[in-house]
Amino acid sequence: MSELVTVIIRGLEVFGRHGVFEAEQRLGQHFVVDLELDLLRCPGVVSDALADTVDYAALADDIAAIVAGPPARLLEHVAARIADRALAEPLAHRVRVELSKPHVALPYTVDATAVRLARVRESTYWLGLGSNLGDRLANLQGVVDALRDAGVRVEALSPVYRTAPQQLADQPEFLNAVARVRTELTPRELLGVAKRAERRLGRGGGGERFGPRVADCDIVFWDGGGWRDAELELPHPRLTERRFVLVPLLDVGPGLVHPDGRALAACAAVLDPDEQPVRSWPDGVLG
Repeated sequence: MSELVTVIIRGLEVFGRHGVFEAEQRLGQHFVVDLELDLLRCPGVVSDALADTVDYAALADDIAAIVAGPPARLLEHVAARIADRALAEPLAHRVRVELSKPHVALPYTVDATAVRLARVRESTYWLGLGSNLGDRLANLQGVVDALRDAGVRVEALSPVYRTAPQQLADQPEFLNAVARVRTELTPRELLGVAKRAERRLGRGGGGERFGPRVADCDIVFWDGGGWRDAELELPHPRLTERRFVLVPLLDVGPGLVHPDGRALAACAAVLDPDEQPVRSWPDGVLG
C-alpha cells in the first residue's frame, strides 16, 4: 500500500514590512500564508509519534518569523524563503506556498494580491552499476545513458572495476561502477527508472538469484538517511558487506556515513580484498 501525506498550514496571518515602496516597509501590514507540504513518507501514520512526521507548530513558528523578519521588496523572495524552510524538513518532498498581501495599495478595489510558488526537493543518490554478460562496458554505459534520457542528472561516475562474482561463483567476472546522480524523484520513483534502464539493456524478469545479468542498476545510498518500504531499503541492506560496491562508491562519495554512524570507508577497510577482489579496469571509462 502506498500513501501520500500532505501537511497543510492555511490562513497563517503575520504582520510584516515587505513591499517595493518605502511606505510599505515603514508602516507594514498583515500577510497571509497558505502552505502544503507533501512528504516522502510518514512513519507517524503507524507510530503515532511526533518525531515521525512534521511538527506543524514548529514549522508555523519559523514561517511566522520569516514573514515578520527583515523586509523584502518582493513577495516572491519571501515565498522562496518559506519554501526553503519547509523543504529543510527531513521528510519533505514537495511544497506549495501562497503568500497574500490583503491590503495592497492600488487605485482600484482588489481583495488581495498574492504569489504562489512550488518547489520540489532534490536528492543525491548513489547507484551501483554492474554487468557480466555481453559487452559489459557498453552495458554499463547504456544504463548511464538511460538514466540521462529519463531526466536524471548524472553528477559523477566512478572508475570501472573488474570484480569477482559473489554467492554464485560459477559465472563470468563482473564489471562494476557507481554513479552519483541528482534528481527530484523519490526513492521509489528512481527505482522505477533504474528497473526500466535494466530492461532497456535486455534484462528480463526472473533469473537465478545472484546469477549472471546483462545489466544491474541498484540504488545503494542516498542523502535522505534511512528508507524502507515493500520494494526498497536504503542504504542497501548488504552495502557494508560488498567491496564491489563500496570501492567505486567511495570514489564518488569518499566521506559518506551510514545512518547508523559508521563511516563507509571504515566498513570497506575491514573487508578482505582476497575474498572479494576488486581490480581497476583500465580498458574503458564511463562518460
